[in-house]
Parts: sequence; C-alpha cells; structure tokens
Amino acid sequence: MFIEEPRALDAFAYRGHLFVLTFDGCLITYNISQIASSLDEEHGDDGLVAAYGLFSSKGIGASPRMKSAWKRFDHSSSRSLELPSSPVATSPFAIEASAHLDMRVYYNRVFVATDRGTFWAPLESTGQVSSDRDAVRSITRAPTESLSTGMGAVGASLGEEGLAIFARIYAEDCAPENRLLRRSIRSTIGWGSAVNYPTHDSYEVLESTIVEDGQGRKELLGVHASSSSKAAGVDVQRGGYVTWESGRLLLADAVSVSSFGRASSSSRRRTLARAGGGDQPLWVGVTGNRCIVTETADRISVAKADQYLILHEGPAASVRTFSGSQRYQRLVAATVDGGLLLSAVFRSDKL
Repeated sequence: MFIEEPRALDAFAYRGHLFVLTFDGCLITYNISQIASSLDEEHGDDGLVAAYGLFSSKGIGASPRMKSAWKRFDHSSSRSLELPSSPVATSPFAIEASAHLDMRVYYNRVFVATDRGTFWAPLESTGQVSSDRDAVRSITRAPTESLSTGMGAVGASLGEEGLAIFARIYAEDCAPENRLLRRSIRSTIGWGSAVNYPTHDSYEVLESTIVEDGQGRKELLGVHASSSSKAAGVDVQRGGYVTWESGRLLLADAVSVSSFGRASSSSRRRTLARAGGGDQPLWVGVTGNRCIVTETADRISVAKADQYLILHEGPAASVRTFSGSQRYQRLVAATVDGGLLLSAVFRSDKL
C-alpha cells in the first residue's frame, strides 16, 4: 500500500497510530483504524485483506467480513493499493537541527535523533505531541547517528563519542546517562542483551546490568564493555551487515542472509534466505512471521528460504520491521520517493 506524502523521512507504528517524521521536523500522525476503514471503502475485499495483513495478526482485530475476505483471497498473488494522505494530526517537533537521522516511539514517547542531539516528547492519546512549547526535551546534545529501544531503555549511538544508555525512560524524567566509551554507529537492546556495532560488519555483546520488575519483565539499567577480549569488537565479514535479532546473530551479504546463533565463533552458519541482485546490504530486518527484509542502494526485498520478492525498486530513506510487536508482525514500513510504502508478506500465514 502506498500513501502519498513527499515529506516523509521515517515511519513507526505504535499502539494504533502510524507516526511519520518529515524532513522539516514535523510529526505526522495517522490513525491506523482510519487507514483500515479507508482501504475497505476504496478497495473492497482487497482493502480488507490488506488492512488485516498490514495491521493485525492471528485473528487480532479480524471481523467476520474480514475473515471471509481473507479465506477467499488468492494468497499466491500480490496486490498494490493506493490511498490519499489523511493524517489526523501534524505536530511541529520544534528542535534546531539540520538533519533528522532516526526515530523511535516507546512508552508513549517519541524520540528523535539529530545532528544536534537526541530529543523526546510525550504523546497524547490522540497521537499528537503536546502543544506545550516546552514539551520537546533533550536527553543528549551529542550528534546522534541512530537509536534503539528495549527493556525500558533508550540507546543513542553517538559515533566516536560512544553509546549512551538512558534507563527507565518511562519515569517522569529519564535516568542519568550511562556512557560506553566505544565507537557506536547503532545498537540493539532487547532479548536480554545489549549489543553495540562499531561498524556495520562488526559487533560486541556488552555486559549489562539487568533487573526484573514485579511482573517478570527485564529492565536494562546500564552497560559496560565485556571483560572477555573475545567478545569485544568481533569483525564478522567485510562488506556485510551484522545485526542481533530475536536473540540470534544475523549476517547479510550480497548472496544470502545467515544465522550464527548467539556467537559467530561458536555456532555453525545456517542460511536463512538468499539475497537478490548481488548488491551490498545497507540494512536487514526480520518480520514477526520470519521473513527477511533487506535494503540495498536501489531496492527493498523480502525473502524466506529460497523464495524472494522485490517490494520496491529505488532507494529508501528508511525501512522498518516490527518483529516484537503483537499486532504489526507482518508490517514493513518504508519511506520512499513520494511517500510511505506499507507492505506485508503473508502467503504462508493463517488467520
């Protein structure tokens, strides 16, 4: 599905809303229920199937009419649908920055990484940033390359200035910064681990201070470099892209995407999906139904075992998957030339 919005830079689905960050620093909010209704009105049964495939999983939110359309749909086919842009709100994210580089929505707060630091603001129930002129606050003034969230914490990768961890961000004020003084271009927080990436093809598993709350949920309080020299800065493969996903290490190159289990030095490599085009991957993500999504300089593709599909021809400003989400497990959200591309691959899924 394609929504026309030429200003779109980044997108994030969270709790019934689709948030889009623009190049000029505004936060556009779409109501996902309204998108689903528009798909039904504009495209009938195909729209119902698209809405379910994009925004639900395993029966969540499925009406009897939607179930019927899903069962009749030819799951070996593909559909491309378009909708006009109909946001419910546009909020100025008033910060002085010349480049907006990443966005996360977590614990009802939106976090934006820029060349002037990382900023956050609370979200109202409508999905808007508060109109209070002091609503947008800073957690670091260091130029931030990317963000990660998980276990109640936000990680800000500050390049040569290291990785900053802010714990218990759901509290009234973010916790003091815990800084790992290692180069960091991105990080992964979650699945009981914290991982830093000094380059796109190297990683280090960090020693983490983790506690459990009263409901058994893990919280990350801080990180520091591992005392084991073998765990620090492991170079996996020059020209590849390594990422920690669902508790396993994934490596993508121009040929395939493989899993190394929890450590490349101790696990046998297992091919999960083939790559297409022979191009170097810029980003790799996994959907909740275990499809591998790969971004290269000129396409977005999805693969599972030996099945391969091109989702988009051309460059993308951002690509996201939501493997940890219950509702958005199939969703692939990308900002491309002219607007927002929402895709779902569900051929082998059941209702």
